[in-house]
Amino acid sequence: MFEAQGRKDVLSDPSFAEYFAWEPHRSNCPDLESLLEGLICALPEEWKARARRLFAGRNLHGHANAEAWRSGEVGVIEINYGITSAAMIYSVLYYKYFEMVRTLGAEVDFVDDDEEVLMMILEEVGDSGFTPILIADGEKGSWRANRRIFAGHELLRELPASASYDAYHELVRSIEEFVLAHELAHHLLGHTSDPYPRASQNLTHFKKIKDKYGILPPDETLNPEQKDEMEADTLALLVMSGALTGEITSGRIYRAAGGSVIALTALAHIDDSWVASNEPGQTHPDFITRYANAVDLVKKISKETPVGVEGGHPVGFLAQLSGFVSLILDRWLSKNMPQHTPVNVLSLSYWLFEAAVALEAELKELGIQDSRLADP
Repeated sequence: MFEAQGRKDVLSDPSFAEYFAWEPHRSNCPDLESLLEGLICALPEEWKARARRLFAGRNLHGHANAEAWRSGEVGVIEINYGITSAAMIYSVLYYKYFEMVRTLGAEVDFVDDDEEVLMMILEEVGDSGFTPILIADGEKGSWRANRRIFAGHELLRELPASASYDAYHELVRSIEEFVLAHELAHHLLGHTSDPYPRASQNLTHFKKIKDKYGILPPDETLNPEQKDEMEADTLALLVMSGALTGEITSGRIYRAAGGSVIALTALAHIDDSWVASNEPGQTHPDFITRYANAVDLVKKISKETPVGVEGGHPVGFLAQLSGFVSLILDRWLSKNMPQHTPVNVLSLSYWLFEAAVALEAELKELGIQDSRLADP
């Protein structure tokens, strides 16, 4: 791009040296190559040969889309740059939502006798989380029309002051990783057009792992293509979390949960795919079906994970993510259901209190241990 614009001088900056030294192997992008290498390491040994014959290609198309296909002997995973752009935008939205919730929980005095002052504070805090979502909702029409996801407004690209840039970067990568893992799953499960001799053996192992965790098969009412998409989601989450090879860690579960839920939410919001039929030609299930599958899977594979030293647990993270999802989905509900009452910061606050109580009960029901109460 810089060469085409006659700006080779920009490329003489020493900070670019490591990129020029990089040699492509499994991708045309260093970030995608490192993610793909990590996913391959998380596969059973007998699956790795197939995965090593894949090439993950990033192109500059601006629409949020990805695809798995074959080119001769090589399997291809094609990732549009729009996926990364969407990942960056919706990660910013999540961090602004998280900051709003943190402020509501830590700094707002809900027993303040001055109701008017309390409402002013709540509205100010609420604006910090609600406004960026409203802006994204207003811009997505032009994103679809131009097939280019772009953070035109500063509130779609500026992190809160308290946010860690490194953590933000890893969240963006986790979203890309879920998309990459989903397309990798299509190859591993034999969903691409080429015959794959080991696909049946992979499916047998895949079913064994699903049975181990009590993961149900896709809804029978879905059409065959939609069932494939659900299976790809499930395998992607099992790979990312380490569950496919029995190497689960708390950090990997968090990464799988955040990457999958935010990726699915972003795609549903951009494409207005909250609702879908199961008629032939509808290739993807609706958002709720895919979201419910991801939540159910994360809960099942995190049953043996104790509550962290600071009180965190993947089930709690899912509850936090559900609030974020609800605020974005609320915009669609408000436009399409006249009887729907839009969420505001006060109703969100009540929901947060109720969710905290429900979370505590759910953790007890799942029998999850609180490591803070364990003996030294």
